[in-house]
Amino acid sequence: MQSQTFQLDLNDQLNIVDFSKAFSKVCPEMTVDAPFSDLFKLVAPQLPLSAQIIKMFNGQLITLCPISSPSFVFGGAFYEVESGYRFMGYPQLTNMGQLSKMNLSLNDFVHHDPINFYIGTLQLKESMYQEMIQLNDDLKASAKHLKQLVEQRTQELLHSEKMASLGVLAAGVAHEINNPIGFLLSNLNTLKSYMSEIAPLLTSLSNMSDQEKEKLDTLSNIAVNWDNIDFICDDIGPLIEQSIDGSKRVSKTVAGLKSFAHPSDSTQEIMSVQQAIDLTLSLLNNELRHHVTLNYERGDDVYVQGNLTELSQVFINIVMNATQAVEKGGVISINTEKVDGWVKIHIADNGCGISPDHLSKLFQPFFTTKEVGTGTGLGLAISHGIIETHNGSISVKSKEGVGTTFTIALPLADSQSMAG
Repeated sequence: MQSQTFQLDLNDQLNIVDFSKAFSKVCPEMTVDAPFSDLFKLVAPQLPLSAQIIKMFNGQLITLCPISSPSFVFGGAFYEVESGYRFMGYPQLTNMGQLSKMNLSLNDFVHHDPINFYIGTLQLKESMYQEMIQLNDDLKASAKHLKQLVEQRTQELLHSEKMASLGVLAAGVAHEINNPIGFLLSNLNTLKSYMSEIAPLLTSLSNMSDQEKEKLDTLSNIAVNWDNIDFICDDIGPLIEQSIDGSKRVSKTVAGLKSFAHPSDSTQEIMSVQQAIDLTLSLLNNELRHHVTLNYERGDDVYVQGNLTELSQVFINIVMNATQAVEKGGVISINTEKVDGWVKIHIADNGCGISPDHLSKLFQPFFTTKEVGTGTGLGLAISHGIIETHNGSISVKSKEGVGTTFTIALPLADSQSMAG
């Protein structure tokens, strides 16, 4: 028997007598003496396998398939021989992928019968052609998806670059604002000092008798609105205090912006975790004040070996994500705790939550669920890298419709280093 062909021999009872190696790869359960009808069935004609049917179609093209692999169809013919029957055929309606897995190729189709070989070869070529068409379609679809993905990432990177440039401009603006704010604070404090000296005089003048007030009006040749003097004395102090307070807030925000925008050299030093949180809340004050309720009690300073700018960037990324996840009037909570030589910072929100399918991808670069132009998918990836350089860890727990909690763990600063 040829080893390189799909061929098998049957006895008069249609039990398998012998079979080629190629056939054994397609139907590994085939064994000598096994009933052929237990392993194969006719596809065309759709008739039960029997000696009578085989004699009826002796030498004519038929198709059959293994019962265990109905998609693997063979074309071929039965031939009556002295010892029984012989089947010789070729796979059809299949693809090279299936054959390759069985270590089969065109060489396994070599046979004496030129007609059957021609039919089998044509069927195989058609199958390969159809597979190539499918692969080509898949390749086109992948190329289209890749092009869309590149366009999306390009837009996101352009937006990121624009925001980086805006950050440089903001740092310059902060520098320009800093000096006028300094003058304003200095002048307001001077004005407050002057008013502390003038206020008693105004009060005394306001308390004069009507005759004395008339004489003063005549001497100064000014018609003084004496009814407003008391109001001015009461109101000018709070006005100055509010102006000083507002100027200090602006100065604090500008200082925070300058600190955050200043190029970081990644140098780490002993610093307070609360200092980084304070800087974050100062820069995001407007965003938080108008959108969410913030629950944060500062507590005592907890020290780590870190970089203020980098840790602030991590907190800003997470808090900004939280503000975008909650409805207006939502709640964001920040708290810190010491645990066995570590400080844990928990940032929680009661927003929309994160899908379980997305949780494992959160820290992957460019992964984002936001629309193009509203997120680059880099914030959390960068945050994860920063925390790793601080020998810490960052984790997240979330439930859709309930909220999300990010936990950042950082090793506490060595007490000896702090003492030094």
